[in-house]
Amino acid sequence: MTDTDIELGQSSSKSMPDHPYVVSSEPESFYRDASSTKGMTDHPPSSPSSWVHVIPEEKDASPKESSKDDASTKPVIPPRIQKPPTRASTDDIDPKNLRTEHRNLKKEYEDTRQELRSAWRENREQSLELRDLKKQNAHLKESIRTQADPKSYKDQIMSERRKFYEHVDMLDDHIAHLKHQLEKTKLHMDQLTFQTREANEEKAAYESKLQNLQKQNARLNEDLTECRDDVLRLQPSSQIPDSKIAEEYSSLYQQIASWVDDEAEDTQSMEARLADLAADKEAPELLKAYLDPDLIRLTKKYSDAEPLVLRYIIQLHLHRIILADDIYLFGLDEHNITMLRSVEHAMEALEPKRDTLTIQRWRSETLQALAKIDGFQSEQQRQAAIVSRDLWAALTYLLPELATDGDSGWKRLHETVTTPAVRLATNMRFSTSCYRIIAHLPRNSSSSPGHSNINAIYHPDIQRYTILDVATQKVLRQDSVLKVAEDGRIGEHVMVVQPLLLRMQRDSQGGIALCKPTVAVKLDEPMAKKAKGVRALGALSSWFGGEQEPARS
Repeated sequence: MTDTDIELGQSSSKSMPDHPYVVSSEPESFYRDASSTKGMTDHPPSSPSSWVHVIPEEKDASPKESSKDDASTKPVIPPRIQKPPTRASTDDIDPKNLRTEHRNLKKEYEDTRQELRSAWRENREQSLELRDLKKQNAHLKESIRTQADPKSYKDQIMSERRKFYEHVDMLDDHIAHLKHQLEKTKLHMDQLTFQTREANEEKAAYESKLQNLQKQNARLNEDLTECRDDVLRLQPSSQIPDSKIAEEYSSLYQQIASWVDDEAEDTQSMEARLADLAADKEAPELLKAYLDPDLIRLTKKYSDAEPLVLRYIIQLHLHRIILADDIYLFGLDEHNITMLRSVEHAMEALEPKRDTLTIQRWRSETLQALAKIDGFQSEQQRQAAIVSRDLWAALTYLLPELATDGDSGWKRLHETVTTPAVRLATNMRFSTSCYRIIAHLPRNSSSSPGHSNINAIYHPDIQRYTILDVATQKVLRQDSVLKVAEDGRIGEHVMVVQPLLLRMQRDSQGGIALCKPTVAVKLDEPMAKKAKGVRALGALSSWFGGEQEPARS
């Protein structure tokens, strides 16, 4: 046994208490001793694990051996269990004392069991501690044995030194690698610093250029605004050609004539209606406003003049409701009209000042954009339908047979007459040119000098107007056989069947005639017939400014 074993044994003996009782593995002797004790035969231990054997101390053992054995082999046991005193015979036993004694013994028994369990737990803990000490002892033995062998110890030291040097070399390599990486990083940082400095210089240069460009851009925007105004001034005066306006205008009055010819074939009832117009309270106010007594007397004298009266009523109503000069745009409400007119007046005060052409250009584009809105289109169609119904009601009063068609009659009038009139009025407003429709007879002092009768028609007017004879429904020509008075008078103006269409000039008060007016005239003397075999040199001009058809007088 080594010194280490001795020290371990002494430490274990110090940690274990010195008890005079040990646990025995002989349960039969204990049971035999316990059964011989009076009063305990009826209460044996609950299990063999709780049996204990009282072993007296050996006085002959030496102190050293006793202490070693006790420390290494003897576990801790509870205190000695004292035997109960010997009792007398059963005749002398008091039952009450017996029960008390029994309870006391039972309590002592339970206490003893608890102490035994505690001793077992302490014994197990000491056994685990002893096992750990043995492991430590074996490890120390191995160390001592290794140190006792110089060669093995030297090999171990060399192995550890070699591992240490290898680790140092690895660290040196790693340090060298980190230094290399540091140098590369420094070089990269220098490059980035140089690039950043160059980028900052370029940025400053670009910012300076940007400021210069912004100033140039501001100047160019001002120049662009002026150029736009100049371009607007240099653009053609009309976005829609005059030829298209004139074509739509002539087509409208052709369609009016076609509708009258198709729908008013029988006009016999019209004379009686016209005769009672002034006295009839149920007559439409529209007819009372348009038909004067002279026209009513004319229909009585010339029965063929009734279709001309119908055309006159239709064109006059369309002119007043849809085509009049004071109508900003048919279908547009008064609130928006007032706003747009206010904008036009405000544009005149802008800097640079907007001229008339620029304002007309703005109005044209604004109205074209407005016409694309679905809400405006619906409102325009609704108002056009109202115009068609009102006109249809007036015409059915003069021609009651038209009412038999029902809604299809006014719808045909709407599609044939009202819708083209609305389209013409809209295109006229879209143009930058200003158009005027003159529904009354335009007078020119040069054609009738020295005469104050504004209704008189003179021979030079044949070149200015399309003159239609009420009696014969024929168009007068320069070569027509007419009786001309000394002052040049040939007849009297009755009505305007097709008004005059003018495109107004911006620089003057006059205008250019795009479509001549068609005027119904009552001649002072009927036209005479030409000599036999002489072909008329002229041609019958259409009432609506269209193609001319040959005719014989």
